[in-house]
Order: sequence, then C-alpha cells, then structure tokens
Amino acid sequence: MKTHSLIAALVLTIPAWAEDKPAPAPSPVPDAAAATVYAPTDLAKLKEMTGKQVVVEGTVLAQGENKSGTVRYLNFTKNYKESLALVFLLGKNAEAFSKEKLAEYVGKKVKVSGTVGAYNETLQIKIDKLDQIQVQP
Repeated sequence: MKTHSLIAALVLTIPAWAEDKPAPAPSPVPDAAAATVYAPTDLAKLKEMTGKQVVVEGTVLAQGENKSGTVRYLNFTKNYKESLALVFLLGKNAEAFSKEKLAEYVGKKVKVSGTVGAYNETLQIKIDKLDQIQVQP
C-alpha cells in the first residue's frame, strides 16, 4: 500500500464526532507545596535528582565564604560534605547575599527550592534570590 493511501485510510477511520471534540486539557503541574520534600542529608536521593528542581527542608547550622570571597554558602551540617549546601555566587548580588543577611538563617529551619547541582562531588543548590529560602515555624 502506498503511503498516501495508508494515510487516507487512517483518516477515513476516524469517527466524525472525534474531529469536533476539543483536545483534553493538559494535566496540571504539581505545585511546590505538594512536591516531595527532601532532607539535605539525604545525599543518595538528592544525587539522583541532579539537574532537577527539588524542595529541601532542614536547619541551617553554619555559613561561610570561599577564600577568594566570591562565593558564600549555608550548610546544614558542620561537615559540608555530609549534606547539600546552599551556594550564593556574589557577582552582581554581593549586597543581596551579605554575610549579615545570610547569618539570619543560621540556626533556623528553612525550606528551599532550587535545582540540584554538584561541585567537586559536593551537592548544592545555587541560590539566585533569597525568596527561594523560606524560614519555617
């Protein structure tokens, strides 16, 4: 059977009522509140989520800065290798990510949304805006 004949045969088999029926609505995107919430120390599951958007909840224990002063971070464990880190690239946002502003999160339980990445085998979420971090009651 030729391709044109096959297409014509397929078109003729579609019931007339199906042509007038609207396409089904796309399924809704799950909202962040319904998303799985990961512990920042659940490294095995978070590693599987590399490159994907996640929600993480935990208590921030420490803040720091790299030697060159271009990156600040918040850690959920004393040893940064034992949990995902929140990373702040200063560049244009140095004032938004001041040491004083980040210090406000230390000792507090936070919920963070962002994309899991890795740097030197350490998992992290790069924070672009402080509204990615929500202090929890």
